[in-house]
Amino acid sequence: MSKTPNEQLLFELIKSLTKSEKRSFKIYAKRSGSTNEAKFLRLFDAMDKLDQYDEVYLKKRLVDANDAQFANLKSHLYGQILASLRLSNLKYDIDIELREQLDYIRVLYKKGLYQQSLRLLNRAKNTTGDYRKDLFQLAILDYEKQIRSQQVFELNEAYVDDLDSQTENAFKRFSNVQRFFTLAIKMKARFVEHGTVKNEKELNNLRALFYTSLPEYDEDKLAFNEKFYLYRTFYWFSYLTYDFNSCVKYAEKWILLFYETGLDEKRKSGFLKGLNRLLQSAFRVDNLYVFNDYFEQLLSLESNNTQNSASNTGALFIKYKAIQTFNSIFLNKDFEENEEIVLGILEDVNQKVNTIDKHNLMVIYYKAGVYFFAIQDYQKANDYLNRVISEQEHLRSDLKGFSRIINILIDYDSGEIDQMELKIASALKYIGQEDNLGEFQKSFLGLIGDIGRIYPQNLRKSFLELKSHLERLKHNALDAKPLLYFDLISWLNAKIEGKSFLEIVKRD
Repeated sequence: MSKTPNEQLLFELIKSLTKSEKRSFKIYAKRSGSTNEAKFLRLFDAMDKLDQYDEVYLKKRLVDANDAQFANLKSHLYGQILASLRLSNLKYDIDIELREQLDYIRVLYKKGLYQQSLRLLNRAKNTTGDYRKDLFQLAILDYEKQIRSQQVFELNEAYVDDLDSQTENAFKRFSNVQRFFTLAIKMKARFVEHGTVKNEKELNNLRALFYTSLPEYDEDKLAFNEKFYLYRTFYWFSYLTYDFNSCVKYAEKWILLFYETGLDEKRKSGFLKGLNRLLQSAFRVDNLYVFNDYFEQLLSLESNNTQNSASNTGALFIKYKAIQTFNSIFLNKDFEENEEIVLGILEDVNQKVNTIDKHNLMVIYYKAGVYFFAIQDYQKANDYLNRVISEQEHLRSDLKGFSRIINILIDYDSGEIDQMELKIASALKYIGQEDNLGEFQKSFLGLIGDIGRIYPQNLRKSFLELKSHLERLKHNALDAKPLLYFDLISWLNAKIEGKSFLEIVKRD
């Protein structure tokens, strides 16, 4: 991955700011003794107006700053924006608030004001309990031991033993959380890089890795964070191995854990992620009842202004709403009537494009490409599919492979067959290199490549033979993997019956 220049980092930070955050930054800058004419504020305003970073333009706007001063201005502006964001997020981000409380506890301790330090410490301890913040609890217990050790005449052996017991339990919980969390990240990283398992060998290797990495545990005795990360771990393992019913099970446990503890409001980011996973899993198993029920819950968060409580939560909400809106359309088969809604969510995504990770952005673009293919808006379909194909990062080779396949289908359906042979050869080469070339893709692309050599009167027969072959493969989860990405059999049925792809999708 190439290193991003510092000035680009500053530009991205400015472009990620909401109107409210920009307003708060200006107020912060003025309160800190600056004026509207301060150089770093002029630099901020100039950068805010740009669509792309342009250093020549910026230097013309700050002719009174030499090169060294200009570099210092950028660094100072970056620091000032971060300081302003920290203040404006205090009331939204419990981690920032707790770190501030720890700083105050430390300051009072160093001044010898032990009673005042303990007073703040007890307040912070209650907050860590309310939010189940294990790492902060460890830090607070450590401070408490330090403070108590200075109060010679108030030392109590039983109290020290209790502190030691609390610390030992907190360490054990934290250790479990870290092992569950590390394994969950490993599973997710494998999915992002390579997609789901492709063959029996990969499946067996993954099972061995997963079960040998799990620590021993008794689910009933686990605390909130232990359960939270345990469910995340099992979710990703189940997703990678096509066990989507287990995905529903663990994602629903994840969501209910938040509801039962009341942390759906206090830790909105973790709750939103679980809700997205549950919807994705219900979509995979075609569980319309579960999907529609929880999709309503997702949409209700918008009317409750949940997405505005913090910028991170806002970005999560926008990308999850986009992904699940497409899933809702595909599951409920209401394509044409939702075109205006689709255009609206894609505009929302475009507004937040710098705050959405590339993985989820590729998912959104791919689903948009499939949607526009279904309604036969081939220009928009190609636009979004090409965004997936052209992504330079080594991410989601599975999506890139299927984007190429649908791109070929667009050429065939629209009669633009001049470049088809080259595209088919390119698709076969790419999918083969990425080790994603299964029997489904090979057979399908093989027929498409041979279409020009098949007599028109034999074409329907060839489609029927391929359909029969692919339907036999459906019974094996690994072989049927391509149907998770695109319904190739429905496309074949459309050709066989002389109907549109959308007509077949709605009927079946």
